[in-house]
Amino acid sequence: MGDVAAQVNSVFGGRLKWRSRYLIHKARRQGRTGLLIQVDLRDPPLSMSPKWRLVSITEGERRLHGTDRTSLRTVRFVSLSPGSHSLQLEVQRTHRRRSTRVDREAVLGQGDILLVTCDPVQPNVFYRRSPEVDTWSLHIVQ
Repeated sequence: MGDVAAQVNSVFGGRLKWRSRYLIHKARRQGRTGLLIQVDLRDPPLSMSPKWRLVSITEGERRLHGTDRTSLRTVRFVSLSPGSHSLQLEVQRTHRRRSTRVDREAVLGQGDILLVTCDPVQPNVFYRRSPEVDTWSLHIVQ
């Protein structure tokens, strides 16, 4: 696990959560193929801000993952079959800023894990400066 975790952690600049590293290790040990999503929402769940966001990943009509500030899990593994996958990565907003959507194509082999991280623009965050645009990172762990 150490070698793969070090490789993935270096690709994402040390921003992987403990749960992400654990789920990668577990999926690789079991030989599973799939998608691991990590969303970095930094506002508290009980925030009074009306600036609500929903981060979602869909494949065609199938919603693979969706999270907002009330979600308890911002890291999740979703099993996918080996082959080509057309993914829609989206951040939806209700306050002033437009929603953003990115379409990506990924080809997974048996045992591959597509690691996706999202760092959306954060309103009213005073610690760790927010990016000015929604940031998505994709990496295939083989």
